[in-house]
Amino acid sequence: MSKLSEYSAKRRFEATPEPAPVLPDGGAGPLLFVVQQHSARQLHYDFRLECDGVLKSWAVPKGPSLDPGEKRLAVFVEDHPYDYASFEGVIPPGQYGAGEVIVWDCGVYSPDEGCTWFHDRAEAERRIRDGIAAGKLSIQLRGEKLKGSFALVRTKDAKSWLLIKHKDRFTTTNDVTAQNRSVLSGVAVADLKVVPAHRIPAARLVPAGEVAPMPTKLAPMLAEVGDTPFHHADWMWEPKLDGYRVLAFIDRHGVRLRSRRGLDLVGAFPTLVAELGQQAVDGMILDGELVAFDASGKPSFNALQNRVQLKTPRELAAADRSTPAVFFCFDLLYFAGIDLRDMPYRERRRYLVQCLLSSPLVQLVHAAQDGVALLAAALASGFEGVIGKRMDSRYQAGRRSPLWLKVKPMRSADFVIGGYTQGKGSRAPLGALLIGFWDKGELRYASHVGSGFDDRTLAHVRARLAPLQTPTCPFTDKPEVNVPVTWVKPELVAEVNFQQWTEGGSLRAPVFLRLRDDIDPKTVRRPAEPKLSSSSFPRLRGNDGQKAKTDSGILEVEEILVQLESKNALELAVGPHRIRLTHLDRVYWPADPALQQPAQTKRDLLRYLAQVSPLMLPHLADRPLTMIRMPDGIRGQRFFQKHWTQERPAFVETVTVFSGHKDEKHEYLLCNNLPTLMWLAQSGTLEFHVWHSRARLGPDAISKSTDYASSLEAMESSVLNYPDYVVFDIDPYIYSGKEAPGAEPELNVVAFEKGKEIAFRLRELLQDMSLESIVKTSGKTGLHVFVPIKRTIDFDAARHVSELVSRHLMHLHPKDITMEWSVPKRTGKIFMDHNMNARGKTLNVVYSPRGEPGAPVSMPLTWEELAGAHPLDFRVTNVIMQLTQAGDRWRDALKRKQDLARALAGRTA
Repeated sequence: MSKLSEYSAKRRFEATPEPAPVLPDGGAGPLLFVVQQHSARQLHYDFRLECDGVLKSWAVPKGPSLDPGEKRLAVFVEDHPYDYASFEGVIPPGQYGAGEVIVWDCGVYSPDEGCTWFHDRAEAERRIRDGIAAGKLSIQLRGEKLKGSFALVRTKDAKSWLLIKHKDRFTTTNDVTAQNRSVLSGVAVADLKVVPAHRIPAARLVPAGEVAPMPTKLAPMLAEVGDTPFHHADWMWEPKLDGYRVLAFIDRHGVRLRSRRGLDLVGAFPTLVAELGQQAVDGMILDGELVAFDASGKPSFNALQNRVQLKTPRELAAADRSTPAVFFCFDLLYFAGIDLRDMPYRERRRYLVQCLLSSPLVQLVHAAQDGVALLAAALASGFEGVIGKRMDSRYQAGRRSPLWLKVKPMRSADFVIGGYTQGKGSRAPLGALLIGFWDKGELRYASHVGSGFDDRTLAHVRARLAPLQTPTCPFTDKPEVNVPVTWVKPELVAEVNFQQWTEGGSLRAPVFLRLRDDIDPKTVRRPAEPKLSSSSFPRLRGNDGQKAKTDSGILEVEEILVQLESKNALELAVGPHRIRLTHLDRVYWPADPALQQPAQTKRDLLRYLAQVSPLMLPHLADRPLTMIRMPDGIRGQRFFQKHWTQERPAFVETVTVFSGHKDEKHEYLLCNNLPTLMWLAQSGTLEFHVWHSRARLGPDAISKSTDYASSLEAMESSVLNYPDYVVFDIDPYIYSGKEAPGAEPELNVVAFEKGKEIAFRLRELLQDMSLESIVKTSGKTGLHVFVPIKRTIDFDAARHVSELVSRHLMHLHPKDITMEWSVPKRTGKIFMDHNMNARGKTLNVVYSPRGEPGAPVSMPLTWEELAGAHPLDFRVTNVIMQLTQAGDRWRDALKRKQDLARALAGRTA
């Protein structure tokens, strides 16, 4: 532990979120480097190299440079623990290094004098130790932002070093520090005051694990056919490239290029092979697509097929000039001794971005979460479509998996050619191809295809079929045709576009695209029907076979989601009811770069509310509703609306309530059904705030009166004057420093963490009183804690209970809690507002969106979940995904959510 004694002496780990000084067990695989941007007294960069279980560290005031003419000062500082490599967060005021920290870049590195040692950790560490002792290090970095060779050179001052970029193909005079976002979370350092920081284990930053020999043969993982692209936090999308699927094997013996059929393509692409040989690592397998471009710069499959036929050096050199072939990499399966196939795609993608040394002919495929937008861009660029990949998908070599989906404007599939018919006129030699697929060792006939040919392709296909002629029909069931047929051996594969399968089992509107020499005909099976990912339309299910909603309710929600895929205005059918929807593409929440979240529209709000309705509606039912409407989005005008005086649909229920303030009766809306929820969203309701009591009798209610409107006395005697719970409103008055004068505190990490601390202390106090409590985020900075009760005490009594408990907690922690009404006296403390326990007071209902940047949601949590939570963890874009996690964890979590829903809805304590 002596290596980390200086690190430990400077920090109080009960007060800072930085990792404790623990030395890891011996690692395997390449060494890690990390650069952290640190906004302390001055913004600077911490450059760290893994060696002997710790991070050797230098503070670089101006940050790294990719310009060899720039020599950047790097001050040698204390060793940091290995776990520090993934640290992102806020070091609190008063602690050493107070300020925000992000992982600005990370990746693998190796000493590089003479050669690299990514594959030999022991030798790499020995050379690093010797270099630090000698005051001169030469290293190759493979990160997202920093690539290539660098030098660290000690000056006459033992603590002062210089960080210098060596001249190579990665040099540039552009300021690399202008790329100011984290490579892990995507946030800028300034965002951390508000945006949650969630660490991943440092061991996951780079390829690591048991060292294993590099596989010599692999078959690529394949995608199933998808129906439409979508935007979902669990998926990433890549353009579907029109070329040859290729695996590139790179080691000390050279480069091997293997097609999907296992064909060796090295001889056809010598220039590409030479560039792949510059990856400077012993052991690397890349999965990607080999694409050729025509004279117009668009991908051309025909150009690629023609290139593969070339043999002589002169022909190949001419092809490099006229039809360059580029290897677009989209997966990394092995690197420097580490087999990555069992790691999730999200990790493999990060390792690929780090480890790939791009060049003109070796490129990284673009990836994005918004599949809809990417499809439009891909088609505009001349690509075929998009490929969707689940972020947690492992690499299933040689298998076609629903965890990968390919989406194209029209369906296409590969079929085996078993014969061709005689045509008429100029098409007499070849009228139509007879195509099929293999099924249990038999060739099944699928269809004939006669369109899609021109003179050149007709001649080419006929020439390829001529030597394959046979007198025997290769199909199990001989096709019925009325013209002469020539049968051929089933050795050629045709790619065919078609609309769909008919009920009779043939193709509707097939169109020939091309021959596929890269597909082994023996592997051709009937293509599966398009799959709509369950992540696109997730369902909420209960535990122990109990559904969270009825089958008809599931169908109703899914029908809404399908309708919402339509145009900008439509007549939405919700069961027998009709709701006119308009301006569906109006932006309600602008894009949020800090959260890497695209703009959210009215359509997105409706989708979210429909999907969450089984859990949200029980909290809304029978409770007078106050709406916060923002029909032009969160940057437009806001309406705080208690009463609805305009015309309303017949399915919207109401309750009339007597108001003691003006001796008047007012009509409140009740959101008791799904059509009402959809109608309110169409009306621009972004926030749903409800009373703490219900206009419904029940066995737990001491009052049996439903007279809410005749007089104040009647109202006070009615069931609406008896709440379902005692509320504790935890409201941090700890400022971020960015607020306007006199404004309320903005959401910030320090304030929310202090609020969580008080919430846990409140829970302990309530448990000492034998009271169980429930917690939810407000969606902003605060927390709401509820104690469910039987409806036997009125609001005055509930408020008195909340006040007594809050004052006792304040006396126990006077430095942290206040109940002062004066805002200046609240500053720096947690304000506990017992006056929220009043008839007519409202809080935003659970699962309600908030009209705040990022589209946060008020989320009910277990106390275990609260410990690591932040309000922006729960947003319109990801709550459904969090409620539908697969496996036992999903079922257990959903059961807890349902228990919370029942308690908060007043069913039982």
